[in-house]
Amino acid sequence: MRERIEGNGFGRAQLRVASEDAPPFPLAGRGTTKIAIGIRDVGFHQEVQDFIGRDPRFEIVGAAVDGDRLVSVLSERGPDAAVLCPTLARELRHPALQGAGRSLVVVAEEMTVPVLREAIEAGAAAVFSWPEERDELARSLSRMRARAASDGAKRGTVIAVHAARGGAGATFVATHLAAATAGRGLRTVLVDLDVALSDVSAALGIPPDEGLRTALDLVPVMDELSPEHLEDALYRHGRGFAALLAPADPEAAPEVRPGLYRGAVALLAADHDVVVLHLPRALDRVARAGVELADRMVVVTTLDMFSLYGAKRTMAVLARDVPRDRWWVVLNKPTRSGITAGDVERVLGVAARARIRFDARVVRAQERGELLPERSGGFGRDLRKLATMLVDNAIPPTQPAPGVNETAGTGGKRR
Repeated sequence: MRERIEGNGFGRAQLRVASEDAPPFPLAGRGTTKIAIGIRDVGFHQEVQDFIGRDPRFEIVGAAVDGDRLVSVLSERGPDAAVLCPTLARELRHPALQGAGRSLVVVAEEMTVPVLREAIEAGAAAVFSWPEERDELARSLSRMRARAASDGAKRGTVIAVHAARGGAGATFVATHLAAATAGRGLRTVLVDLDVALSDVSAALGIPPDEGLRTALDLVPVMDELSPEHLEDALYRHGRGFAALLAPADPEAAPEVRPGLYRGAVALLAADHDVVVLHLPRALDRVARAGVELADRMVVVTTLDMFSLYGAKRTMAVLARDVPRDRWWVVLNKPTRSGITAGDVERVLGVAARARIRFDARVVRAQERGELLPERSGGFGRDLRKLATMLVDNAIPPTQPAPGVNETAGTGGKRR
């Protein structure tokens, strides 16, 4: 016995991120259709997971035996389909999962009228009896990926910016990338993940006692976070972008957990064209949450061995989370140096995508907590070009960006 019910697509919840908690069982399979499993009974859960995990068409990306964990898996992992028991299907009441029904499938060991009712109320796409209809379940799941891809909502580009070492210029780059993409007419939001130092606030000239709303104001509503909550918490900059600021009080930083940022960035990406993440120098749990969400990982480095060592260490630490083609190495302030762009590629294993020239006006702007004028040359022009490449992905991964060559930083003629 089976009843199929049409629902809606995953919408807001489609993001490729890892959960901070380990699944209750080892995950199996490296197929093309990503599956999440949410079944309360541990024995039943293991049976279903073993069956799906043996099928090469599927990759199990998350598993849950309780409602809270299930919400995290669905909102953070963005599976193509979710296989749920009736009990956990009933518990899906989270704002970030609105419209998720079309990719939900319910399995039940005993098919009853209440089970069908629960599936209908959850908006499930289909209901299957276990184990009698497990082959039909597999066929249904194999078709979910194509349907999710065609029905999925547009998601903004998430760009994470990290410094190879302190002083490399990641904060200035991140704030100007946000301004540059907003200047192109793209709906842009800047998220400061440096919860301990809140450097973005300083770079934007916001005094610590200004009393503005920050990520800390979202802590009380973390379990029911909605777009409306985020809208109320955003700071509006005069250059046209919004910003989710880090807490002004460093002692409050532990209250802002990685899960809050995962949910916030998921919702922001659904409502913006570009999300720029400013990462702290230390790759703590909050920073790792940002890395997991990023489509582009920008590492800002200067042409010195200390900086290159830091960049290499960062890339090694994040090797499992960031594929090689997702790295964007940016050379900042390449003044005279014996180190060339070719050396950078040999050390890091990837070519530099862009070069940002030294500009004396940057120091003055930093001292005042200001951004460079919208149409400024030098640094400003280079950042606008970088923003275009990051958003449009105009430069193939195998080619260096214009202006990056063997003479970069060796005293050759600057652009």
